[in-house]
Amino acid sequence: MQLTSRRRLLLAAVILLCLGIWLAGAGGLLEYRSSKEVLAPPGQGHWLGTNEIGQDVLTGLILATPTTLALAIATALVTVSLAVGAASLVVLGGPFLSALVLRCVDILQVVPTMLLLLLIAALVSPGFMALFFLLVLTGWSDDVRVAAAVLRREALRENVQYARVMGAGWVYCWRWHLFAALRPLLGALMVQNIRQAALKSAGLAFLGLTDPRLLTWGSMMQSAMDQLYTDAWIWLLLPPAALLSLLLHTTLTLGDRRLRSGAVLGPAV
Repeated sequence: MQLTSRRRLLLAAVILLCLGIWLAGAGGLLEYRSSKEVLAPPGQGHWLGTNEIGQDVLTGLILATPTTLALAIATALVTVSLAVGAASLVVLGGPFLSALVLRCVDILQVVPTMLLLLLIAALVSPGFMALFFLLVLTGWSDDVRVAAAVLRREALRENVQYARVMGAGWVYCWRWHLFAALRPLLGALMVQNIRQAALKSAGLAFLGLTDPRLLTWGSMMQSAMDQLYTDAWIWLLLPPAALLSLLLHTTLTLGDRRLRSGAVLGPAV
């Protein structure tokens, strides 16, 4: 089985898992409710123990997984789409649109992303959708120049120039020639943006700047900080931190494999 097929199967499995967890939570099969067993250590009744209000840590991790993954994947998908659209305007849109898009990119890159996120999050305490829009707003500009460089290189190739001479428009060329050359880069950018979105959202939640009702791995780590003076931090902090580390390591490994294989850069011109 090819590596691409394995990745598609893995992505499909993740999506089905998230849907299953959401349905289980909505149907009442998984209830993240409080109990009298406060700060109970891991045992037979609670495999990963309970938190300060008696909620089962394992149940919380399961219910937080779809939100954490969905936020990271959705942010990466929209961010990469906006970056590719902006890069297409830079390369194919003419001098005015190219200059306008690049100036917008320059302005967004001058402002420190995390500082802007911290400032806005501290003011509004964003929930899922607000956090999603914040991550997209501050992340789409990072990949525009990379995508534009690949599109500009491919637009100068003989097959594209021949199609243009034969009367093909840029929309046709983008669909049948440029997009095919851009696909390897899109995979690498998706992996990179998933990792960045997961790290940023977890950081904001860990600092307590997101809606407290939004259950994510980062918010679970933030609630564990009050128990650092007790032994409870072991089962409250380490499990969500381990899952987040596993996600970051997996995406980093996938990105490194694409770079080592040379799929992103493509053949030399």
